[in-house]
Amino acid sequence: MTTTFLQKIGLASPKPLLGAFLSLSTPYAAQIMARSGFDWLLIDMEHSPLSAHTANDMVHSTITASQGSCVPVIRIPSHGVEWIKWALDSGCSAIIVPMVNTKEEMDLIIKRACYPPLGQRSSGPFRTPYADLEERTNNPQRYLEEKAKGVAVLAMIESTEGVENAEAIMSTEGVAGVFVGPVDLRNSMGLKGIDGDEEVYLSALKKILDISKKLGIPVGILGSRDKLERQVEMGFSYFLLAGDAALMVIGAEIILEKARGSVSKIKS
Repeated sequence: MTTTFLQKIGLASPKPLLGAFLSLSTPYAAQIMARSGFDWLLIDMEHSPLSAHTANDMVHSTITASQGSCVPVIRIPSHGVEWIKWALDSGCSAIIVPMVNTKEEMDLIIKRACYPPLGQRSSGPFRTPYADLEERTNNPQRYLEEKAKGVAVLAMIESTEGVENAEAIMSTEGVAGVFVGPVDLRNSMGLKGIDGDEEVYLSALKKILDISKKLGIPVGILGSRDKLERQVEMGFSYFLLAGDAALMVIGAEIILEKARGSVSKIKS
């Protein structure tokens, strides 16, 4: 059975979802990562030059390789209607929209991402049946009637302006959740790194989490290697732990270090 992002959050609660992001432009990377045990994968079109066609194939590869247990999510590169349309027409169960700073921006995103009466999304999900293991048809009608209702639109809050407008953004009808971009948020505060103990930063996170509890929507964040336990205790419900390219580097370093250690023990 194919599981959606919203179902995964509901099934896993209160256990947080653990995910990774894909930046390598190949469905093969999606297949490998999907079978590695992650709850969800972020197909990153914002900081990787992935085409809409490649992202579409990576969505389908994630679902088929994991037999529906790993959820594909696309982070689109901007608020543009074309990116929203292409991503959602792939059949992914969620999109993450970067750099949402105001209620007005969120309203426009929802307008572009949702079908009437809530939005004005254009209808053309011809590739969506192939993102569903239950489908045995080339007809996308079932998606239009049922599955499109379960698509999650997730807003990235990653600036001081976004934090100031967090309640207005998060309470917008159609917003299913939030993802905090800690690096850009900290940069906007004049801070460095992906995490820290600064009061201004922790207060911003607390504000977003307090609003999420009131509204009943999940909040995710880039997982901190040293402070993941704190992030879980704070109330974050889903995490990105690492990326495919970074994991290749880590794996290569481990193998090389072990091999060099063995070679150094050999007497010449």
